[in-house]
Amino acid sequence: MKLILGLGNPAEKYASTRHNFGFRALDAFAEQFEFPNFKFDKKFKAEISEKKIGDDKIILVKPQTFMNLSGESATQLLSFYKPHLHDFLTIYDDVDLPFGSLRFREGGSSGGHNGVKSLIQHFGTENFARLKLGTSSELLTVMPTEEFVLGKFSSDEEKAIPAILAKAVAEIEKFLENQSGV
Repeated sequence: MKLILGLGNPAEKYASTRHNFGFRALDAFAEQFEFPNFKFDKKFKAEISEKKIGDDKIILVKPQTFMNLSGESATQLLSFYKPHLHDFLTIYDDVDLPFGSLRFREGGSSGGHNGVKSLIQHFGTENFARLKLGTSSELLTVMPTEEFVLGKFSSDEEKAIPAILAKAVAEIEKFLENQSGV
């Protein structure tokens, strides 16, 4: 079993923000592999979709706890399903990476990302896989980071997002293949 967690904020007003890039990547993966629609699960405080691919059950998760509390949802899922932490991947926006770039890491610090900070705090370790989606732009030099991440992508950035999401889907596939031969 593999758990793939996209980070973002619930509520329609956040849907197109930079901070919801993780949700958008998960949606793109779910669409490409024809996962069932996400459904809210009160027990996990998350929207969940699951499907078997090859021999593995893949569970896609969008916490509905808001970014800063993502660890609450993730911890409940890990406690219930009990996967190995190496079978867990989180996907999120990163203001330290240029817009359009992706970076896969096996672990490390939160880098100041509050959602990842919450995961580390709840897991008690930094050792879990992450796929970072770069969102940085020159706007960061003229506005506070919080305002930037809760802002929407520019129209030019939106035009580039389908190609970025395609790369993210390929990275998720690579993670799954490396973990189990899916």
